Amino acid sequence: MAEKKDQKTKKVYKKYTNSLKEALEIFDLKALIAWVKKYNKPMYESFSKAPEEVQMATMCRMIWNRTDMLNTEAHKKACKWLQEHDMKGRIW
Repeated sequence: MAEKKDQKTKKVYKKYTNSLKEALEIFDLKALIAWVKKYNKPMYESFSKAPEEVQMATMCRMIWNRTDMLNTEAHKKACKWLQEHDMKGRIW
């Protein structure tokens, strides 16, 4: 019984992470906001009230932190955006 529960948990987690990756790969703030609204309501409350620059910086940082997105177009765009907006440590 516990094994079935573990499989279900793994399946839900995989769907969650895959959908986040898809939202981030698009490199579209609206797609990320929709994902956050669906899967992380507490984060959505603060994320939606933040200025657009903070939202964009958060999205870029999320992309930058994911090892499975290295050397993707979204990762390159995120690095470029963070560099252009001098986000060395302002938010984190």
